[in-house]
Amino acid sequence: MAINPDHLLTFIRVARLGNLSTAAGELNLTQPAVSNQIKLLTQAVGEPLLTRHRYGVRLTPAGEGLLPYAMATSRALEGARQYAADLHGLNLGTLTIAASSTIAATILPGVLAAYHARFPNVVLHVQQGNTQDVMDLLLGQKCELALIEGPVSGLPLDLKQQVFRRDTLRLVVAPGHPFAARTSLSPDALQGVGVIWREPGSGTREVAKRALERAGIQTREVLTLTGTEAVKEAVISGLGAAFLSEASVRRDVDAGRLLCPALELPGLERDLSIVSAEEELLSRAVRVFFTFLV
Repeated sequence: MAINPDHLLTFIRVARLGNLSTAAGELNLTQPAVSNQIKLLTQAVGEPLLTRHRYGVRLTPAGEGLLPYAMATSRALEGARQYAADLHGLNLGTLTIAASSTIAATILPGVLAAYHARFPNVVLHVQQGNTQDVMDLLLGQKCELALIEGPVSGLPLDLKQQVFRRDTLRLVVAPGHPFAARTSLSPDALQGVGVIWREPGSGTREVAKRALERAGIQTREVLTLTGTEAVKEAVISGLGAAFLSEASVRRDVDAGRLLCPALELPGLERDLSIVSAEEELLSRAVRVFFTFLV
């Protein structure tokens, strides 16, 4: 017969108080209910656990031998309850996410700062790369949640995609570029223009190239670099124009290092998305993180 943990907890109370009625009162049970639990525990052990005397009950040798194990069970259960409470209250836990470069550089720092201020004991594990890199991490179960900035095809059925923000790509040039003196451009002005591109797999690259293809515009590839910061520095150095997230270039435009002439090219707006498994399969740390994003 299996030993019921609840019966062990009742046994501890009876052993401490030495009286079935008093134990029943503390446990908010009837005395017959307590007596029945002790009877079932005795049957499971196969030896008498209590002996009666005029003032109540005392432990038999078998009961004395069982008590340390019962106490250990009680401590384990209390530890499990506290652990569950800490997880629920995010007094501990781990947030494991991946974000594409633009999101990691422009959106995530503020969101993570707010999250950490509210839940300082949650360990933050954040990885970044281009959209393809981030999706590979998610599909390889190296993170629970992916934040991406480009289109995703062939998403597995056990994953879902949710838009949490919109973003716009801007054409950026250095102050010395031929476009610098122009406040607005038509798409035709981009024919043959030298462009510095993000690496393959980048959501920024995919969105901009699709918009140009739909407009029938062919640019000249000057250079391909990995990451937004590298592309910005190349543009500032005068190597060519580039398409970058409006959020990622705002400070540089305000400081005069980059210029953003208005471009009448449809298709440069894009969704920023969360990709993850169904919410009930995610850790509480990640589920709560959702509320800081949307």
